[in-house]
Amino acid sequence: MTRRDAREAAFAVLFQVDVGRMKPETAISTALSDKDAGCRNVDYIHRVVLGTLRNLESVDDTISRLAIGWTLDRMGAVDRNLLRLAVYEILFLEDIPVNVAINEAVTLARKFGDEESWKFVNGILGKLAREMKED
Repeated sequence: MTRRDAREAAFAVLFQVDVGRMKPETAISTALSDKDAGCRNVDYIHRVVLGTLRNLESVDDTISRLAIGWTLDRMGAVDRNLLRLAVYEILFLEDIPVNVAINEAVTLARKFGDEESWKFVNGILGKLAREMKED
């Protein structure tokens, strides 16, 4: 499993927790059940999923502040959970470069979202990156 595959699995887990109301550990086990993830990727998946959920209020507040005219409830579930994953990586994981988090989220938005998802995700994460540069 590549890091991109691990990020996709982490997104799927966050989606299942959000939309399917699945328990995080159950969703993680389901996501990993048919994959040879490797220890490093299993650690990454646990770290980003549990970290995102532990910091969900802060992550959601950041998304809400940046997504002018949008509420989290109004966003598509794919976009909302991709943004949660990427915002968590950007704000809380120093070992993941901002541009990597953005590029990966945009790639996943192209794969799983509608035709406008990648633009929406890119726009919000771009605002966050610009804010961070200014600080």
